[in-house]
Amino acid sequence: MEGSEKKSLSRQIIGLWFAWSISFSLLLLLGVLVITGIIPAKVIKVRQFVVVDDKSIPRIALVMEPGRIVELQRKGETFPVHYIESAAVYVYDPSGKPRIILRANSDHSAEVNLCDRQGKVRIGFSASELPNVTFYDEYGRGRLTLSLSGTGDPKIKFYSPDWQVIYEAP
Repeated sequence: MEGSEKKSLSRQIIGLWFAWSISFSLLLLLGVLVITGIIPAKVIKVRQFVVVDDKSIPRIALVMEPGRIVELQRKGETFPVHYIESAAVYVYDPSGKPRIILRANSDHSAEVNLCDRQGKVRIGFSASELPNVTFYDEYGRGRLTLSLSGTGDPKIKFYSPDWQVIYEAP
């Protein structure tokens, strides 16, 4: 890189840093003015709000999760899994791992997930038209589901590690 290119790149970086600094300072000032009540705000709109502890570790997060598609592998086949948009509340332990997740989904269902010490979902409660409870293994695979049928009868399903139903009653 030649001297003139270095100077040009240096000027661009300084310009970007200056613009970012001013923007961040103005945003910070606006936040302080709203929090102190100098500028009244009846509604604050954000897609994510995170509360941190004294060590800046997230402890609670309010999140608007967008819908998305994730491709999973099963028996050598790739298939899409559709995640719907949801409003979620995450409660984290002191190490920053999620322990409780509450969701209100765009399909009008609701979920409560309980996580282990590593932050993996181990028990999931969901309610849509019919409620169910799912127990997950250490790899995140549902292995046991308790639910109600459309007639209100209890139902139980056991799954193998490759998600095949190995027992179902009734």
